[in-house]
Amino acid sequence: LLSEIQDEYNTRKAQKIGDLTSTVRALSDWEAASKSLDELNQLLKDPTTDAELRTLAAEEIEQTSSNLPALLGSLQSTLIPADPFASLPCLLEIRPGAGGSEAGLFVGDLLRMYQAYCKRQSLKAILVKLESTPVSKGSGEEIQEVVLEIESPGAYGMLKCEAGVHRVQRVPATETQGRTHTSAASVLVLPSFPEQGNDDDFSTANFEDPNSDFYINPQDVRTDVMRARGAGGQHVNTTDSAIRLTHIPTNTVVSIQDGRSQHKNRQKAWRVLRSKIAQARKDAREEEQAQLRVSVVGVARMGRGDKIRTYNWGQQRVTDHRSGLTLNHLDNVLEGGSSLDEIMASVRAWQKERDVQSMVADEEAAASRQKQK
Repeated sequence: LLSEIQDEYNTRKAQKIGDLTSTVRALSDWEAASKSLDELNQLLKDPTTDAELRTLAAEEIEQTSSNLPALLGSLQSTLIPADPFASLPCLLEIRPGAGGSEAGLFVGDLLRMYQAYCKRQSLKAILVKLESTPVSKGSGEEIQEVVLEIESPGAYGMLKCEAGVHRVQRVPATETQGRTHTSAASVLVLPSFPEQGNDDDFSTANFEDPNSDFYINPQDVRTDVMRARGAGGQHVNTTDSAIRLTHIPTNTVVSIQDGRSQHKNRQKAWRVLRSKIAQARKDAREEEQAQLRVSVVGVARMGRGDKIRTYNWGQQRVTDHRSGLTLNHLDNVLEGGSSLDEIMASVRAWQKERDVQSMVADEEAAASRQKQK
């Protein structure tokens, strides 16, 4: 690979070299520590070893033994297949779930949380779509759907842990008797692809390849042009600028009406549609693998429809149900602060453990199939 990129630089091959280099380095560190541990133990077993050297060897054994789990963890991490979308920008789609108007208000809280997080992390975030209506009682807006695009490379890898159902427990602004309500909102994290892909920029970025995750046959998409609805000034309801795309095989619908330009709305709609179809295909592959793992060793997959986190206003508590971490810093989390970083880091660690389990399960499944032949 090194000789190949010396002649002509290729991003995909260079990334592969980087991945292999980290694996080789991690394996080398682990082997060196294991070898050192064996040699130190031999020193202790040798009856000719003097007392001072025995003391030094015992101390070194304790230190080396304490380092081995971390070295093994680093090695396991490099062996886990990288997410093919990890280096891409992403789209965050947030929709209200159960809970009526309160769920729509909670969507707004989550939107502001992610916008603050992106600002603190110096990630460029822009609103692609926002549909809302004023709340009948109290202040604020009830959001029906919002799509936030984080254009910075690697945003998908950072934020994919946020996908799932977020639950809120609080007294709504519209509640007159002080009762605590439970509402929910779903967060969908989608990879955002470049307008035109090529193999050097991204390993599967070829919109014309039927085998790629985000290939869409134009004949499978129905396009409807409509007049924009809702508040928005003199241009709304006067021009046919709203676009609705329907992917007929999957019945996936995307509608965009935020811009005045039909052309720009069409571009946005296609970008969101490609992202949704690509994520659905990736989810389908992972679900198929998860079913196989369950049948062999019982390693299940947590899907995006599962409840992942609870925000409790009364107790100022946030609990992530995957990693099990609970923090009593609700305000800091909602401000996109360091507490949100801590929660996301705990989920990534949890996911790494699951990936290792899945990797072992795949090996056991392959061995089981081999025995059956």
